[in-house]
Amino acid sequence: MPIVMTRPQRAKEHTVPTAKPPRRIAGASVVVIGLARSGLAAALMLADKGARVFVSDSGNAAALAGPIHALNEKKIPYETGIHSVERLVGVDYLVTSPGVKDDNPLIIAATAQKIPVYSEIEVAFWLSKAPVLAVTGANGKTTTTSWLGAIYAGAGHDAQVGGNIGRAYADFAANLNVHARAILEISSFQLERVETFRPHVAAILNITPDHLDRHGSFAEYTRLKFRLLENQTADDYTVLNADDPVLVDWNTRNPAGQGQRWWFSAGDVPAPGVWLSGDQLVYDTGVRRGKIPGSEHLIPPGMHNRLNAAAAVAVALADNLSPEEIAPGLASFPGCEHRLERVAEINGVTYVNDSKATNPDSVAKAIVAFDRPLVVIMGGLDKGTDFGVLADDLARHARALIFTGKAAAKLEVELGTRLPYRTAHRFADAFAAAVETAQPGDVVLLSPGCASFDQFDNYEHRGRVFKQLIAELAADSERTS
Repeated sequence: MPIVMTRPQRAKEHTVPTAKPPRRIAGASVVVIGLARSGLAAALMLADKGARVFVSDSGNAAALAGPIHALNEKKIPYETGIHSVERLVGVDYLVTSPGVKDDNPLIIAATAQKIPVYSEIEVAFWLSKAPVLAVTGANGKTTTTSWLGAIYAGAGHDAQVGGNIGRAYADFAANLNVHARAILEISSFQLERVETFRPHVAAILNITPDHLDRHGSFAEYTRLKFRLLENQTADDYTVLNADDPVLVDWNTRNPAGQGQRWWFSAGDVPAPGVWLSGDQLVYDTGVRRGKIPGSEHLIPPGMHNRLNAAAAVAVALADNLSPEEIAPGLASFPGCEHRLERVAEINGVTYVNDSKATNPDSVAKAIVAFDRPLVVIMGGLDKGTDFGVLADDLARHARALIFTGKAAAKLEVELGTRLPYRTAHRFADAFAAAVETAQPGDVVLLSPGCASFDQFDNYEHRGRVFKQLIAELAADSERTS
């Protein structure tokens, strides 16, 4: 499908978008739902700006001791273990953490009473003077966002990285000036309840099935991803993957409006864009064309990471960074924890932590990044995706599969006919099975393809446990050698 270019790249300085709050903050009565990272950050930010805040979380108070301590220090009232709908009397609006679903009693009651409900990134945007560089996609968004942060740091620019990773946007939004940048990873959950959120540069890396257990259909998941672009104007920029059929189709059906289009690709694309040429990244801004210095020496492995780099470069170029400014941070970025993270080599077997691979498409990218036989640990909490799409690649690259967690039975049915496999429902037992199965020269790859919440707090927790098991294996190996 051809890519239709709609506007030429311009070289003048950007117009800085500014937020105009649709609701007041000072003096407003606000209920924040959820005491996770984003909810706590929103509550503290709103209280600091003069709102009357109440926080509601259905979780156990003992498990929320840290956030509750932060609320108590600011004298913010709260409730735990329940969501009391009577708290909505006189409330101006609600703010939700990304994990809060539409079936929450407070959201149901607020909807019935026509009380607005906003996401944390929406409310944080009201207070931000800094332009936003936002990255979303089914896969690669954490690496691309972190890579962007490294590029801006290497160029000496003031920028804060957060959103769906690291710090919540509300933690720093109000503290950035107009010359800084907010570099945000944005999830589909965070886009459910935005109204004015407007990235100056918005990148959509890819769209493949994910989170269908929450969104219900691929069409709804796709619709939410494109909400990232809905408030952009001709002064903004949209970076898209020219190799993704969903994005190319959207561009064809929407040839005008919203941000100026930039492209990235594994092959040549029309200007403005960034693409791979051999081992290097080539760019064409429509005004200047060349190679990004040092791009042939990127550290993170795999073709998918070269595309992540191309996306990061396209965002930075659209934001008027020069290739010379981009080069230092691009080349020095080491990769992200829990994403194809080489942990150790023990007795000739390499152990790689790819705990962030929570859907089949990310697993597919991981398994083709190695030229050695794989023992792949998969499983966790199923998100309603089709694992069968991995069968051919696994048959070509893997020696054996280890299934674990609640999705183990589904994995056995969809992948167990092509390769030897073992099932161990406890994660530690799955690791032990992988160690027993692997041979010198193999790679033991944790690439679950599933969410982590059946046995862990999040994918980071799962990755840390995996690395601890590797450390214990290494210590045992040294004692017996």
